[in-house]
Amino acid sequence: MRPITLTMQAFGSYGKKTTIDFTTTKQNLFLVTGDTGAGKTTIFDAIVFALYGEASSVSNKKDGTELQSQYVDFEVEPFVELSFTESEGGEELSYTVRRVPRHLRPAKRKGAKDQSISESVSLIMPDGTEYPQKETDARLEEIVGLTKGQFMQVAMIAQGEFMELLRARSDDKKIIFRKLFATELYQKIVDELGNRKKGKLEEISKIRTTCQANAKLVNVPGFFSGAQELSELKNHITSSDRLNVSETERFLGLLKELCDLLLEKHEVSRKSYDALSSERDKKRDALTEGQTISVSFSQLEAAETALKECESTQAEIEASKKLITEINGAYEIKAEYTRVCDQQKLIKESEETLTELETLLPKLTEAEQAAGKAETEANKAASAEAEALAKVSEKVSKSLSLFQEISAAKDELKSAESEYRLSEKAQGEAKMALDELEQKETEWRTTEAELSDAPEKKAVWESKNRELQALHSEYAEAERTAKEVETQISKAEAAKITYGKARESYNLKNEEYISKQNCFLDAQAGFIAREKLRPGSPCPVCGSMEHPSPCRLSEEHRDLTREVIDALSKENDRLREAMEKASNEAAKAESTLKEKRDILLAAQEKLRKKILEILPELPSDISTDAAMDELKLWESDFTKEGRELSLQVKTLEDTRKCLEDAAASKSALKEQAETAIRRLSDSKASVSAKKQALDSLDSQKDFESEDAAKGAQAEAELKKEKAAEAEKKAAEAAKNARAEKEGTSARIDQLKTELPRQQDELAIRLEGYRKIMSEKKLSEEAWKTIADSHSQAEAAQLQAGIDDFNRKKAAAEAQISNARAAIGDKKKPDLEALQLAYSEQEEKLQAEKTALDSLNDDLKINRKAYDALAPKMEERASIVQEYNRIDSLYNRLGGKVTGGRMDIETFVQRYYLERILYAANARFQDMSAGQYELRMTDDEQAGAGKNRGLDLMVYSTVTGKVREIRTLSGGESFMAALSLALGMADQIQESSASINLDVMFIDEGFGSLDDHSRDQAIKVLQQMASGSKLIGIISHVSELKQEIEDQLQVSKDETGSHIRWQIS
Repeated sequence: MRPITLTMQAFGSYGKKTTIDFTTTKQNLFLVTGDTGAGKTTIFDAIVFALYGEASSVSNKKDGTELQSQYVDFEVEPFVELSFTESEGGEELSYTVRRVPRHLRPAKRKGAKDQSISESVSLIMPDGTEYPQKETDARLEEIVGLTKGQFMQVAMIAQGEFMELLRARSDDKKIIFRKLFATELYQKIVDELGNRKKGKLEEISKIRTTCQANAKLVNVPGFFSGAQELSELKNHITSSDRLNVSETERFLGLLKELCDLLLEKHEVSRKSYDALSSERDKKRDALTEGQTISVSFSQLEAAETALKECESTQAEIEASKKLITEINGAYEIKAEYTRVCDQQKLIKESEETLTELETLLPKLTEAEQAAGKAETEANKAASAEAEALAKVSEKVSKSLSLFQEISAAKDELKSAESEYRLSEKAQGEAKMALDELEQKETEWRTTEAELSDAPEKKAVWESKNRELQALHSEYAEAERTAKEVETQISKAEAAKITYGKARESYNLKNEEYISKQNCFLDAQAGFIAREKLRPGSPCPVCGSMEHPSPCRLSEEHRDLTREVIDALSKENDRLREAMEKASNEAAKAESTLKEKRDILLAAQEKLRKKILEILPELPSDISTDAAMDELKLWESDFTKEGRELSLQVKTLEDTRKCLEDAAASKSALKEQAETAIRRLSDSKASVSAKKQALDSLDSQKDFESEDAAKGAQAEAELKKEKAAEAEKKAAEAAKNARAEKEGTSARIDQLKTELPRQQDELAIRLEGYRKIMSEKKLSEEAWKTIADSHSQAEAAQLQAGIDDFNRKKAAAEAQISNARAAIGDKKKPDLEALQLAYSEQEEKLQAEKTALDSLNDDLKINRKAYDALAPKMEERASIVQEYNRIDSLYNRLGGKVTGGRMDIETFVQRYYLERILYAANARFQDMSAGQYELRMTDDEQAGAGKNRGLDLMVYSTVTGKVREIRTLSGGESFMAALSLALGMADQIQESSASINLDVMFIDEGFGSLDDHSRDQAIKVLQQMASGSKLIGIISHVSELKQEIEDQLQVSKDETGSHIRWQIS
């Protein structure tokens, strides 16, 4: 990818349409120069925005309306257009991308709110066709071959941000490299191993829970020889957080022994139970037979007693039978006697009623005639009142209709008068509202004119506010750095103290070692004499066979041996290594402290200069803290200004909205006023017409009022109702008189017919009464005496007594026969002895059953626990083996092992980092005149303590030592970061064959280099530009103007930024 032209309009600081032709430069290395804020970095932003839709900066992201220029009217559409070439299959293809950011456009209607226009993008392909807009971003990334993040690392090294990767921790570098070199697969492997490890732990935990639950069920009887050990193992297994395999296996072994013992005891107990059960059954059968015979003896005795009682009451029963016959006969005669008396009474009542009715009949005939005459007169009167009501109703109905018309006319007149008053009021209100609106419109136009520049002022304030927030972030970072310096001072002091103690310990031990070593060497002869010289053996020194005076060891050196000296030597070496390590740690801490102090001072100075740019009235030598205090005081007024501007912008928007609505409201109010006048005239004419209609209706009235008409109607209706009621009563009276006369006549005829029949019935009943007395052989006096003395219930009671006597006698006779048959020739048994024998045998059986049930329960429970535990232990062994394998892999590949904290992804990324450093050091050594080269942390330190596999170190060829990357100065850091970026670009392009990146922009950083370093850096870049790569350096450093001939000069005035090529 190589840029051809870049066109900007209303973008950032570029107001007017500006085109940069990159084919103008004759060399591949050119300088983009200009004052601070002239718009150099905006060129950088425009290229990145055209390709990716975002500005270049990572820390200060800008998009949308923030990119719209303030140097031209909002009517000018902002856009960036980039033409570039891309090599595909050896052919140079040209592409043009045009991107319009989200921006504001003035409303077409005056006073309306500015419209927000969405972002759009257009990509013209080599064949001249336009690529679909929705897929353009993905297609551009595919053409370039890099994401925005990769592009920023390779082609656009942004101002102030390209140092981050150099000093980033290994974990941060890992994330960046993961995106660049697609190493996320290795992290996924570690994550998958972690998930599998967790899953196996959960399976082991479930098995442990199951085993504990089953172990808790085990019941340990006291007769078991291993009861104590088994109980202790049970308690330990159920209460432990981990499952001990050896304990569990021992537990299973003892549980198996217990189950076997329980099975044996259960079999013995079962046999004993069967024998006792058989004996108990024999005793029970003997008891049952004795109880049966005993009952038969008792039944025989009771039956004989009952039979004797029946024989003693036989005479009373016979007397009761005779009395029952007499009572029943008396009551049958009494029933016939009652029927005779009832018939005699009926005949007497009929004769008396006939006499009364024959006397009443003539009077009823006279009453019937009088009622008929009264009915005829009532009918005539009712007809007359009905005719009168019809005439009155017709007149009243006509009058009521007229009164309704009059009432409606009055309502219409009232409504017309009300409408007239409302129309008059509406006409006045419409005129008043129109006058008020015209006055407000004048006020709104004045407010709009006063606040017309508020949006521009607010935009400027927001730009300053973003700078202020960025400055606050830098101040917070500086404060954090200051705290780190304080912490590092403590660490450096602690390291010095540790080194002093280590040196003192080493010196003491070294003196002891040297002293004892000298003594040991001096006393070698004594040692030989003690260890080697024996009578008759040659001396290893002189060869003599006799040793009259061997050397004697002094008391204080008798314990000195070669082992003692060697141990002192090792201890001495250990202390020396500890001293050297403490010395290195102290030096390292001091170096880190110096680096952090330098960083802090640089940050504070940068912060102070930015504050002076905002507050130029402050003294140039003011301290950072004092400047920050002044800034906070100024910020209060600045914040207040922002709130006021926001309020002004809101007021302006509201005012413009009111003016927009006022035009429509004004027209509507004029129309309302005209309408009100027309309504007023119409209402007045309507009132006059309604009055005339009401007067005409009043002249046609027959009644003074509607109540009077209704009163006449009510009076006529009342008269008609009274006549109708009288007619009804007369008809009812006539009807009743006729019915009463006819009923009486019919009743007389009926009685005359019934009396002969009633007398015949009386004769029949008398004959029956005499006949039954004869049958029962009782006179009238006798049966009456019996009936008076005895009730029918008494006869029933006597019969019940007789029936009970017969049942008792029959039952006693049957029971005597059955009992004698059951007893036969047997004797009466001894039940107490039989019961005692049965009870004793039952107790023995129940005792044995309790023991058998207990053994059975223990056997079932323990065997169930054993059957559940045994396979679980086998399953656990398999899972634990798999878990150990996964855990080992996870810890090793995930960097979880002590001394091996580097994970597999970092290990793979070290391969890419090594290749990056190979390419980077070729440039870094040239830039630093061979003084430095970048190195990775060695393998031993890469995983010690924490993952440092991607940490960078600097090797100095001058001192021959490796030190922290943070100890480099600002200029050295720039050269190292630039070299690293160039090396990374080489590696990315090498690893991706589809990437053909022939452009690189470097934004600032050269100001921190001395003359020699800058020359070397430019030399390296010139070597890179000798090929096809186009390299642009964005800088305001004046010395670069003499070293780089082709320059793109950027300037800025009140109309925005402008560019001009200066070609050698």
